[in-house]
Amino acid sequence: MWRRPVHPIGLLTLSLLFLPLPAATPIQGQEEGPGRGQELPSLTLEEALERAGEHNPDYRMAQNDLELSRTSRKQAWGAFLPGLDLSAGTGLSFNRQLVSVDEFGQPVENPFTEWQTSSSSYQNLGGSLTLFQGGQRFHQLAMEDARARARNAAVTTRFRTLRGEVVRTYYRALNQEALLAVEEELLEGRRRDLELTERMFELAGATRVEVLAAELNVQRQEQRIQQIQAQLDQALLTLRRVIGDPELEHFRLSQEPPTPFDPSGLDEDALVERALLASPQVLEQEAQLEAGRAQARYARGSRWPSIRLSFGVNQRTFDRGEGALFRPFPDQSRYGSTSLSLSIPLFSRFQNEAQIAEAQVALDNTRETLRKTRLQAEENVRSRLISLRTAHQGYEIALRSREIAQERLELAQQQYRQGSRTFSELQRDIEDAASAEREVINQLFGFLEARVNLEEVVGEEVR
Repeated sequence: MWRRPVHPIGLLTLSLLFLPLPAATPIQGQEEGPGRGQELPSLTLEEALERAGEHNPDYRMAQNDLELSRTSRKQAWGAFLPGLDLSAGTGLSFNRQLVSVDEFGQPVENPFTEWQTSSSSYQNLGGSLTLFQGGQRFHQLAMEDARARARNAAVTTRFRTLRGEVVRTYYRALNQEALLAVEEELLEGRRRDLELTERMFELAGATRVEVLAAELNVQRQEQRIQQIQAQLDQALLTLRRVIGDPELEHFRLSQEPPTPFDPSGLDEDALVERALLASPQVLEQEAQLEAGRAQARYARGSRWPSIRLSFGVNQRTFDRGEGALFRPFPDQSRYGSTSLSLSIPLFSRFQNEAQIAEAQVALDNTRETLRKTRLQAEENVRSRLISLRTAHQGYEIALRSREIAQERLELAQQQYRQGSRTFSELQRDIEDAASAEREVINQLFGFLEARVNLEEVVGEEVR
């Protein structure tokens, strides 16, 4: 949580009024809502990352895709094994013929009109084994290995994206929490201003207009706190959605924001080199390139002849009655066969040429995609490093602006006590100091978000 002390902006300690003031009451409705007014379980950034790795739906779906690598590789290995088929059947037939034909082909009455029944059962085991197929099976296996590496790289990419999303969302919630602390401190000052102005009005040291202006400042500040609180609640909801843990309900943040550092000493070329070596997008495209090469070799293998070995055994049983029906092991007739076939693709109506051309074009496009991915990775590192350095400069300027605004406020308070500065002018000075304080907070978390963005493409912490 935001721990840095906030300057007591808006607190008018007039030398002639040292009267005790009543304690400020909480904003109406601030204690309402689930989880407010009671101690909530804390959630650190490390715990948020751990929960997201277990429950985030997108990351879990990416992990589920790894199961395809195991089954696809097993299927590629299966092409080296023979295929087997086992079939079995049984049947029963009936025949009754009332009309027959004589030796001249004329229909006559059949003297034998009994039902004729026959039955049979059979079993057949057959299979085939490809002995040679132009190396296509080896190319298919290499293709599946490359695709498995691509899926692993895709999971790594999703994990990096998830980590960056969780950290950014967590810091955005911390940003709103820090702003809320500033606004609450400013509200206390506004309320004290109102009390002091009312006392001064009773002593004829202030006008009714100044009292109304102070009261209006309190109302506006309460409204601003409500807006910041709503933004904080929304940021926490977004963080809960990104984490995806159904058991994570109401919680509070308990992470200190890291201290900014000067990124001017970072080696830009070294960061680019580290990103290219460890970038999962680059690794994924390299694996896709290997898969494309294997696919091209597989397509060229269609021009080679193929040699296939086939074999089969069969056994049957026949009977004039029903005796052969449902015989589990028919044994009256057995025979087997084996054959070796050679297939040469002499002319395939240009289908092989089309497949080879498509595979080669896909390979060339994949090679260009890899080059594009490398260029994008380098651009991301350099552009995000520029953003990080710019954010640090903005943070340094915001710190200096806050010092100037605080010093100006102290002088304005002295002038107000001496009567050389009006109440409205003092309120503008107070608001300028508050804006400078808000800018420091926003610039701080802007720097942290820029750092997370750079670490997301580099693949490791940047110090």
